Amino acid sequence: MPRYSRTSILRCAFPRIAGQAAVAIALVAVLSGCAPSALTAARGQIAAGNYPAARQELAALSAHGGDLSASQRRELKDDVCLCDFMIGRPAFTPAEQRGVCADAAKEPGSQSSSIIARIDEAARRKDADEVEAALSDHDLADAERAATDYQTLPAADPATVARWSKQIWTLADAQVFAESTAKKGSLDAAISEARRNHRDVENMDKGQFTRWVVKTATVSGTPVAASVEMKDSTLKLSVDDANLQLAALSLDKLAAINDAMAARCGCDARTNVAVTETGFPAYFIRLDPETRMSEVMILPRGDRAIVSATSN
Repeated sequence: MPRYSRTSILRCAFPRIAGQAAVAIALVAVLSGCAPSALTAARGQIAAGNYPAARQELAALSAHGGDLSASQRRELKDDVCLCDFMIGRPAFTPAEQRGVCADAAKEPGSQSSSIIARIDEAARRKDADEVEAALSDHDLADAERAATDYQTLPAADPATVARWSKQIWTLADAQVFAESTAKKGSLDAAISEARRNHRDVENMDKGQFTRWVVKTATVSGTPVAASVEMKDSTLKLSVDDANLQLAALSLDKLAAINDAMAARCGCDARTNVAVTETGFPAYFIRLDPETRMSEVMILPRGDRAIVSATSN
C-alpha cells in the first residue's frame, strides 16, 4: 500500500542521526522556533507502517487542536484519515473511516478526497458482490438490502441498479407465482366475486379508475401511492420510502384495489407495489382462488420472508 510523504506539521525536518548530533539538531530547531511535535512522531510511525501507534500520537495532538494553525490542522486531519483507512476494520468501520476523511476533506488543500474515493469504491464493490451472490442464491432479502445500500453510495451506476431491479422483480414474481400455483384452482369464482363487490368500477375509464385508486389508497389525507400506472391487467403503484409504513397499515386497501382491477377487466388482475426511490418490489397482489379475494404477498425486507395478507 502506498504511503503518504509530507513535511512535518511545523515544517521542520529531523534527519536520522544519533548521539550529540541529535542534540545539536534539536537545539537548531528550538532556535528556529520549530520544536519536535506529536505529529513528528506520528509521521515516523506512518513511515514505518505502524498506523495504530501513529493514530495514538495524532489523537494526543488533536486534544490541543486549538493551538494549531489552519495548515497544521489540515495536515493533522489528513493523517488521521490515512491512519483510520489503513487500520480499517474492526477498529474503524467504513462509515467511520469515511466520516473522518469527509471532515478532513473540508479543510482547504486537503488530500483526503482520494481516500474517500477508495472507500466508496470498496463499498460499491462489496455491495455489488453481495447482490450478485444473493441473486444466484435466490435470496430476495439480501439482494434488495445490498442493492439498496449500493444505490445510496456516491457514483452508484444507474444502469447496474436498473439491471438488478429487473432481476429482483423477476425473481420475486417467480417466487410469488410458485406460492400461487401451489394452491391451484380456477380464478373464475374469484373474478365473479370481485365483480359483485365492485360493480361501481366496471364502467370506469382509465382516468376515472386511476382517480378511484388514488382515493382508495389515501389514509388520513395522505395518498399512499406517489404514482399509479395501469396497463392491461397490471397495475403498478409506487410508494415513497417515507410512506411504506403507511402502506403496511393499509394492506386491506391494496388488496381491495386489486379486487377492483379484477372486477374492471374481468381477468386475473395483478398489482405490483414498488418503492419509489429504488424501484425495487415491496408487494405483489394477486387473486387467491381459495379465498376468492386478492392476496398481498409482502416481499422480504431485512430478514423477513414472503408473507401474505388478504382484503377484508
